[in-house]
Amino acid sequence: MKWVRTILILFVILLFLSVVTLKMGQIEISITQILDSFWIRSGYDLITDVIINLRLPRVIFAILSGAGLALCGYIMQASIQNPLADPYVLGISSGASLGASLAIVLNISLGSLIGDHLIISIFAFLGSFMTMVLVNLTSNYKGNATTERIILSGVIANSLCIALTNLMMYLAKDAESVRNITFWTMGSLSGISWTQVNLLTVATMISVIFFLTQYRALNLISLGDEAAASLGINVRKKRNIYILAVTFLTGVIVSQCGIIGFVGLVVPHAVRKVCRTSSSHILPIVLLSGSVFMLFVDALSRSILVHQEVPIGIVTSLIGAPVFLFIFIKRK
Repeated sequence: MKWVRTILILFVILLFLSVVTLKMGQIEISITQILDSFWIRSGYDLITDVIINLRLPRVIFAILSGAGLALCGYIMQASIQNPLADPYVLGISSGASLGASLAIVLNISLGSLIGDHLIISIFAFLGSFMTMVLVNLTSNYKGNATTERIILSGVIANSLCIALTNLMMYLAKDAESVRNITFWTMGSLSGISWTQVNLLTVATMISVIFFLTQYRALNLISLGDEAAASLGINVRKKRNIYILAVTFLTGVIVSQCGIIGFVGLVVPHAVRKVCRTSSSHILPIVLLSGSVFMLFVDALSRSILVHQEVPIGIVTSLIGAPVFLFIFIKRK
């Protein structure tokens, strides 16, 4: 079975890239030291501390965020039936960034009650949700929500959210707020903690389990609204549920690492070119491909400049923009 072989190959590549990224950094670490660090030992060890508390959370977060963004892109493209759809293009990522930026500027915190990371995640979800509502209202104007109108409405919402985020940067009273908002707009995996990994793990697992149960509906919707409706699928209801789930996961990811665009566009498009199978089989391939892509881009962002890290969102945009243009031209 070709899809099983593809999953095994992707898993091997994922392990290889995980080791490579664990080795990357100012402190030289060998593979032996990496393996030794996973054994429980007493006392403080610098190498073990660097691997377990600094590099390993970043690697796991890259795996989870890559899988999550690729999943979001695939679901949106399948439900909207347009290969140009992804959370970044439709403005969901920018809306989440806008919500997180608002929480930062207003210095909203509930202290030890629920934690800063969670409150920023809540505002990021609210921002992405409101953006999706705006896209839905705009595209459904006069009851004619074509896929092209959804994409164009997303582009408009994306521009609006970016403008409002830049306005908040301009109005921010302190340099720390400006720096934090800049972090959200560019995207970065630096400084990821285990708390953020745990939060994203829960959100990603819930989303993956949900969409794995929806493979039949996704297959039917991808055939077209009329075909799916004739087979008993409430297309509009399913689409709204899927977009809400995608909005939730995107909001969590963006709230923790900022905007990392075009992952949901590049990965599903590449997977569909290589694999032509049902959603029940293609979803694991999309998830692994997203993780592999994110680890590769993370390693690339730390290798482009000497002793300096390029924000990962810039690298994904440099890769994704030509892919977007290629799909756009191909669809005429």
